Amino acid sequence: MTPDIVPLEGMRFMEEIDRLALLTESLKMARGIHSKLEVLDADPRVQNGKMPSGFSVETEFVMKSLMAIGQYEVAFDPMGLSAEEKEIRSKQLLDSLHMIETFYEEIGGIVGYQFTLLQFLHQPKQRFLVDKSRCHAPSGVDLSLPSEDLDEMIYYSIEKMDQLAEMYPVGGAADRLRLQDPETGTLIPAAMLSFNGQTLLGKLIEDLQVREYMYFKIKGKQILLPVAMMTSKEKNNHDQILQLCEKSHWFFRPKEKFSFFCQPLVPVVSREGNWIVPDSMRPLMKPGGHGVIWKLARDSGVISWLAKQGASKAIVRQINNPVSSEDYHLMAFSGYGLKEDKRFGFASCERQVKASEGINVLVEEEKEEGFSYTLTNIEYCDFSTYNIQDEPAIAGGRFSKFPSNTNLLFVDLPSILEALEKSPLPGMLVNMKKIQVASQEGKFSEKEVARLEATMQNVADSFQKHSPTRLSVEEFSGLDSYITFNKRQKTISATKKEFALGSSLLETPEGCFSDVLANTRDLLEDYCEFQLPLLKGQSENFARPSFLFHYHPALGPMYSTIAKKLHKGFIKEGGELRLQIAECEIKNISVQGSLWVQAERVMGEIDEAGILQYSDLVGRCTLKNVTVVNRGIDYSQENIFWKPLLYRLESCHILLKGCSEFYAENITLEGDLQIVVEDGWRVTAKQEKGKLSFVKERIEAPTWRWKYQFNEKKNLSIAIES
Repeated sequence: MTPDIVPLEGMRFMEEIDRLALLTESLKMARGIHSKLEVLDADPRVQNGKMPSGFSVETEFVMKSLMAIGQYEVAFDPMGLSAEEKEIRSKQLLDSLHMIETFYEEIGGIVGYQFTLLQFLHQPKQRFLVDKSRCHAPSGVDLSLPSEDLDEMIYYSIEKMDQLAEMYPVGGAADRLRLQDPETGTLIPAAMLSFNGQTLLGKLIEDLQVREYMYFKIKGKQILLPVAMMTSKEKNNHDQILQLCEKSHWFFRPKEKFSFFCQPLVPVVSREGNWIVPDSMRPLMKPGGHGVIWKLARDSGVISWLAKQGASKAIVRQINNPVSSEDYHLMAFSGYGLKEDKRFGFASCERQVKASEGINVLVEEEKEEGFSYTLTNIEYCDFSTYNIQDEPAIAGGRFSKFPSNTNLLFVDLPSILEALEKSPLPGMLVNMKKIQVASQEGKFSEKEVARLEATMQNVADSFQKHSPTRLSVEEFSGLDSYITFNKRQKTISATKKEFALGSSLLETPEGCFSDVLANTRDLLEDYCEFQLPLLKGQSENFARPSFLFHYHPALGPMYSTIAKKLHKGFIKEGGELRLQIAECEIKNISVQGSLWVQAERVMGEIDEAGILQYSDLVGRCTLKNVTVVNRGIDYSQENIFWKPLLYRLESCHILLKGCSEFYAENITLEGDLQIVVEDGWRVTAKQEKGKLSFVKERIEAPTWRWKYQFNEKKNLSIAIES
């Protein structure tokens, strides 16, 4: 069956836009469902259309909305379906249409959505008039080097932590990762990607717990921040995220500290604006961009829930960027926003010229009453709309004059509610993409498609500063929004797509792992004074690294803290050091092969209710002048280091159960060793005449701990306290 709308071209496209503009305006002015139905019933397409009877008023309205935009025939075509299957798919389709109508009601529902989509397909709308504005490279807060200001930001990230929440948009399609459950073949969301030993969602929660643990170490009391996640129905995302949380025992947090809200899926259309329907009564639908997070959080009551939890600010993190918490970055970024009581914040870094990344800009608009300044984001697909020239900052250089937008954000929640009154769906755009689409006959073809998307960072457009005169660069810090800058490999390394041999590592798990390796090299060489194997080329080979170092972030997470606990040593070529522990003192260690120190309790104990209680009753390890020698990783096997999936010939594994301690000094741990220290015991390793022995003694409490405190200059220091 052919759709009841012919391909739109030229004048017909403009005629359709004009027609839908009038219809959208009439629907927005109508009050109540019956008044809106009267508007639709007056439309010629609806009058000439045919639809079954017996539906509710609300269902009749959404079906007639599809008639009005010319997509009813193609969307509800039941070709090849049995009566039973037709009924099932009809209900599923109507459920989706009801969600779209409700969520997009402020722009005219389904009709307004189609009108807006066609507008953008015809000509992108400018949020800022190009002839009245200038785009500047923004100035901001440099986090790349230690300073007194940086110490102060870290101090306030702890001091005001009780004001914070975390928000994660986890409902993206992640089509380019092609993730599947290895057992069932079911498509799975990006949050479930196993990276460096845990899921991407698990990594975000772990980073949050590490900051809460630091709060405990400094303040001596427990704090648990609320977490809100925006899911979607894409690939059964919402249910799979819930199942992951349940399987992970809610990450040993109270279930009540989590809130979930599900974003609607929106139709994918051709360049002419026609809905793509690859299977009978199943239009192709995808999430409508992460910019719906604010309106959805408000409409679903999540922002009110966060307020009841005591949160007035929030950190927003992308699920596919596991490196943004590296070192002190996340703490300093949020600490600045908390200290200065900012309304919005961007974490940024260098951006390579021609990279498919958005940019942060300071837009200066000249108006009758003076000037307005807005720190915001422009997506790469919108560069031409704003006459952005993607040029290097320095002639012939690699990096753009505009920094990268990383989607790591700081928000003031009451300010978000104010911004929604001005713009419920910020930063709307259409980005044409080529995808493989199956026809109803099962034949695949490449189509250029699009959907209307909103961008979460462009809610910042509402936070403008007005001035009667042009501001100087020095005065830009007075804006309600702020931006920080840090080294790229400590700010963003995305896991967005599957790696293919011969293609770029950018935005792949393998590329992200290469950045993780680079960060660990910097940590060990520049802070911990380790001697490491030489680099073979410009970066570590993700397929066969020269060494491996993995640590639980509670060891720091700040590099300066880790350097106090892990100081001086050697890792030989192909060596592996894993520290799943927070309380350790390791000095002058030599690793040839594999060493894994694992505390069952890293930050505290799990109580009877299944909640992690931060405490000092954890595993501890002291290694001084210790040499580890074994055959380590079997490099003849097909190891996947970034997951990791590793084969070892031998290793030295020190397992600390409950509250226990292991002490070794001036010894060699040789061969395949499994050393287990039971809860409530301290084991000391000794070596006499080449023979290794272990002395056990009962302990009622830890014999030592790292004490954390801020000095009068707000500088964090740690020292061993016996």
